[in-house]
Amino acid sequence: MDGFENAFALLLDGSGGARSLTLEETRSWRASDGMLWVHLPPDLPDLPRVLEAVFHLPPRVREPLLADTGRVRIDVLNENELVLLLLHPDSAPTNVSSPRQLRAWMTADRCVTVAPTNQPAIVAVREQLAHGRGPRGTDLFLSFATAALSTAALRTTELDDTLSGLETRFEERRDDAIEVPTDLRRLRRTLVEQRRFVSLARDAILRVSLLTVEWVRAQELELRQMAERASGALKEMDALVERARILHEDVRARSDARSQRILYMLTIISGVFLPLSFITGLLGVNVGGIPGAQWRGSFLLLVLVLVVLAAAEWRALRRRELV
Repeated sequence: MDGFENAFALLLDGSGGARSLTLEETRSWRASDGMLWVHLPPDLPDLPRVLEAVFHLPPRVREPLLADTGRVRIDVLNENELVLLLLHPDSAPTNVSSPRQLRAWMTADRCVTVAPTNQPAIVAVREQLAHGRGPRGTDLFLSFATAALSTAALRTTELDDTLSGLETRFEERRDDAIEVPTDLRRLRRTLVEQRRFVSLARDAILRVSLLTVEWVRAQELELRQMAERASGALKEMDALVERARILHEDVRARSDARSQRILYMLTIISGVFLPLSFITGLLGVNVGGIPGAQWRGSFLLLVLVLVVLAAAEWRALRRRELV
């Protein structure tokens, strides 16, 4: 669209394809032309004014569309308009106050989305339309949901492979296994973030499927199937999170066991050298009457006594199976 970087407008042809529109063409759009999808980046300068002056969205639409949400928010306007706000953990960071939110206003013949243009769902639906395999009209929301869940499924597979690799490195005690705790902490954070996204997507699909909006109810069966798919993806994420937790506990247990072995050996060494240190310290006091001070062979005799004493202590420890 002219003058709007990373923004675009597409007119769906009803057969899975779409053609791009310029700014002037969007102003002259009519419902009879077909489904119109307008996408705007959240960092667009003076976004509220653009929504009002260019796309003629009334305040009752602009206010909820630009509101903040901590999870999922769905508002129904005039029994035909739908405003969806979805926190999107995987979205690319921007400089706006709410960069991680996917916002959408939808009717039976028009859709306005406000989100980073490189979000996977936005990119996927746009590519589908470019190849003639995209939504045909009011099923645009279904396409967004399908693309989001497909991206989540691919991401889940990647995370599964990464976790399996960490488990293998840990079990085989490879040389690079020392890096497992660091890699595991990073993976667990990613798993929690991905699980939250799948949970948000499922909640959004479920809540939309329960709406009484006419053009939404026409897709009720597909929405319920999509919700079941999201629930399955959520169970897979829960399984990955549980596996990561178990691996974390195993890594921690091995680390604790290693620390205990080191402390035990230090304790044994300290016990062996404590009598030796006492003897050398006693003979090293700076007072008169130290035995052997005038005999040249006293040092060798002291060393021999200390060696014999250390060997006797070590043998006693071995007999008691303490080392």
